[in-house]
Amino acid sequence: MKTEDIKVRVVKCETPIIWLDTSIINLMTQWRHKLCKLDGARELQISALFTAIYEATRKGRLICPLAEQEGEVWVERDKWMETINTLSLGIEALDLLAIHDNQFRIFMRAFVENQNSVTLSYREAFDDDPADELTETLRQPFFITDNSPLVFGETYRKKLKNNLHQTADAQRARNVEAKVTFEQQLEKEFLGDIQGLSILVRRFLSGQFKDEEDQFNATCGALNLGNQLTLWKSICGRPEGLEGLMTFYRSSYYRAMPYTDLSCNLFARMMTDKQPIRSGDPMDIKHVSTFMPFSDIFVTDKAMSTFLRKRKLDEQYRTTVCYIGDTNTINQFFSHLR
Repeated sequence: MKTEDIKVRVVKCETPIIWLDTSIINLMTQWRHKLCKLDGARELQISALFTAIYEATRKGRLICPLAEQEGEVWVERDKWMETINTLSLGIEALDLLAIHDNQFRIFMRAFVENQNSVTLSYREAFDDDPADELTETLRQPFFITDNSPLVFGETYRKKLKNNLHQTADAQRARNVEAKVTFEQQLEKEFLGDIQGLSILVRRFLSGQFKDEEDQFNATCGALNLGNQLTLWKSICGRPEGLEGLMTFYRSSYYRAMPYTDLSCNLFARMMTDKQPIRSGDPMDIKHVSTFMPFSDIFVTDKAMSTFLRKRKLDEQYRTTVCYIGDTNTINQFFSHLR
């Protein structure tokens, strides 16, 4: 079955969901706590958006969840968390890996059963229904939030981020020099995940590691692939093992999975762009790929919003994609909430 023949239906929450890029929450924090001086236009945009979200969430008309945007925040982290908690009312999405794994399971089963349509619900991104959680929270005199510390710590995360950035940008430069096209890179990206996991597993089995970080990454890769093989066995198991799992990775169902569709398009663009990769780009791609399909409005940076709209991915997932300067788009969205 061809990818275009598989109908993917994303069920969105009846209460609209807004997703904010980490950089937007940064600006809101700077504005609220007067950490630095924003220029006049940007201050108006940020203050207006914060106020609009605050009022809409208090009226039960909008959900603004914490969705792992805090992963790369290490400066004024407590103030940053206070900003997003004020808007989220303590509502959190599942972690990015769990949301990906839920999609993976649903589309693997559709592949095995040869379904011609696949339904993906916003509930796959949350432990509890966020609309019910919002209603219940608003009934209470107060709400509770959890300012969790950075998993694995700031030093590890910074080192990992820098290593990924340097490696990816070096490969991007080689791609540009070799004149690799977007379409060529897109085909490579579709099998990038399984190839990456296979490399980590081989490293894990060899026991040859450069350092503790390398050993940790290889161990995580082995565990991830092991979980996927276990899932494959529970759903089908034929062909057995990696050979069978690869049939899913090569299928149209894997390509039709929203996470795959978005991440592969975005990584292909990043890896063939003449402009250097920004350090936050890989995490931005994870956020878009994981949470954009479930959002009604997705506020990101200008470059990302431009690409998503150019590829008509906003239309495909029925999501309003914009950046902070799209004042008319943002105002129109909020006008429909009243």
